[in-house]
Amino acid sequence: MSNFFTKELLYRLGSITVFVPLVILPLIYNNYFSVIVFLFIASVICLEINQMKNKNRSYLIFNLYLAFTVLSFFLFLFLLITEIVSLLFILATIATIWFFDTFSYIGGKIIGGVKLMPKISSGKTISGFATGIIATVLLIELIIYYLGIEYKFSVYFILFIIALSFIGDTVVSMLKRYASIKDSGNIMPGHGGLLDRFDSFIIVFLIIGISSL
Repeated sequence: MSNFFTKELLYRLGSITVFVPLVILPLIYNNYFSVIVFLFIASVICLEINQMKNKNRSYLIFNLYLAFTVLSFFLFLFLLITEIVSLLFILATIATIWFFDTFSYIGGKIIGGVKLMPKISSGKTISGFATGIIATVLLIELIIYYLGIEYKFSVYFILFIIALSFIGDTVVSMLKRYASIKDSGNIMPGHGGLLDRFDSFIIVFLIIGISSL
């Protein structure tokens, strides 16, 4: 438990107080204001990917990921503006991503144990992964029950988002390992760069966006 209450946790909590309103409030306030905010976020992430690319001689893998990132944000903004899916659906999807990431971190720090992928990401544990899945499914189902979000958010769909979220996080961990860096940037103390916070978001909305067209 003593490993949980660290300076990194305080940094994370401080960053979250800025990051969460930055993402959520524009979505609630106005779709077109959201476009400005998310275009700014996408621009910073693209800059971080380019910086990672410049640390390695092989550009192809980073250029491909950069293209996927741009497409993902385009599809996300398209879904938002056209209202193909509801705002509640978008918020619930983002909440699923964040809950899984948060409870995986908490579970891993408190319980610890066997590393999940030591060669790719030394911080991930099997206990954290399991905690993230269980806590996320229970919380999202509870929230959906009270808010009455559309049927798409079944347990299977939540697990699908979790799977995509995990893949997105793993891909960026591999890219960072390939570029020999720990974080994609330092814009968010305790978290790293914006790419470190949006790695799961990118793959989730890439797939959801494509499937919604």
